[in-house]
Amino acid sequence: MIASKRTKAFYFCLFLFPAFFLYLIFFIIPFFQGIQYSFTDWNGIIPDIPLRMDKISFEAQVINKLRHCQKELDFILKYYLLDEDGEGYSLTNWIKNGPETRQITNQERRKLKQILKSVGISSIKFIGFDNYRDMFRHDERFLPRIERKYLFNEFDDLPETIPAKTFKKNLLHHISQKADQEFILKFYKFNPQESSYSLNKSISDDHAKQLKRIISENMYQKTLIPGVIGFTLYFAFFNIIFSNLLALILALILDTKMKTRNFLRSVFFLPNVLSLIIVAFIWSFIFRLILPALTGISVWLGSVDLAPYAVLMVTIWQGCGYLMIIYLAGLQTIPVEITEVTAIDGANRWQRLTRVTLPLLLPAMTICLFYSLSNSLKTFDVIMALTSGGPGYVTTPIVLDIYFNAFNNNQFGYATAKAVFLCLIIMIVTGIQLFLMKKREVEL
Repeated sequence: MIASKRTKAFYFCLFLFPAFFLYLIFFIIPFFQGIQYSFTDWNGIIPDIPLRMDKISFEAQVINKLRHCQKELDFILKYYLLDEDGEGYSLTNWIKNGPETRQITNQERRKLKQILKSVGISSIKFIGFDNYRDMFRHDERFLPRIERKYLFNEFDDLPETIPAKTFKKNLLHHISQKADQEFILKFYKFNPQESSYSLNKSISDDHAKQLKRIISENMYQKTLIPGVIGFTLYFAFFNIIFSNLLALILALILDTKMKTRNFLRSVFFLPNVLSLIIVAFIWSFIFRLILPALTGISVWLGSVDLAPYAVLMVTIWQGCGYLMIIYLAGLQTIPVEITEVTAIDGANRWQRLTRVTLPLLLPAMTICLFYSLSNSLKTFDVIMALTSGGPGYVTTPIVLDIYFNAFNNNQFGYATAKAVFLCLIIMIVTGIQLFLMKKREVEL
């Protein structure tokens, strides 16, 4: 059926225009406002326009500069009134309109901001790309880096034995002065029976002091600190892989004719219904009381090594049920005749799965990968409730780091720069993923 131009215009005005309008109001405008703030040093607290200026500064910076623009000067003096003590001008929030009094509107505030900015008065300083440069150059938390982990403190007693591997790799290899190497080997002798270097017990205080200095400065191992970006990539990669894999396995199992399939579908989907904060509290109880009794490991969320795995475990458990429903919907769109024909032709279960089911399931995979990828890069509430990004910042994704910068450190402009960076990354990565997956989809 070919619709007339009038019909197309009617449906456009009825459905598409409101959608475009809402998209403009709630995405396009805030996005470009965010880009604007990302080039400033605003701390999120100081208002856009000054609430009060002393009399001398106001007259010199505003009144004198706007004398040639009487209309704009009258507009400014309508809202900035002289204090009773005569020492300054304060911004009023209420304007007399005849017998009534009304509150100053946002449009009037924007015009005030524009006029004051034209004379060089603004509480927000434009700093260009400094926020983006600081993000990649000076923020030690943000990017992955190699850090030295020192294994000895000069205020401790000298180690009586050092394993041979540690002694050679983490100590001798780092000493550049040959004299210091010879000095170390003079007091630490190799013990082949224990495969270690043992300290000579007869050592003077001066020699002990010098040994402590050399060992404390050179005995270290280089460790990779993933930083915010490293943890975000780690979390996103493994969450996408395991949540989709688990969801696909559950969907394949529950797509059979087992009697309890409807009950099991509800059970596996239930975690997605729960609030993420409630999920975090439930798992906090499990990590503090149940898992220590089962595994013998007393600290989970407070452990630098185990906290990332714990957070990942909770997220996979909570999110795989939703993906399972999408995979089930995809499986039920596959015609039964196709699988029956391949079975008659002699294909076994594995061949039917890899040659028929999975290719026909690619549209559902595209949706699930897109959903899990975008959500993994935006995860906030579960991690905030479980670990608050700790211990340290080993479980701090980029969204939580943006939150800390904006509301804990009052770096609104810097946090907005990170948010714009994250938005662009999500748009690029998800766009590439959709493009590659759409090319491989099989049309029925």
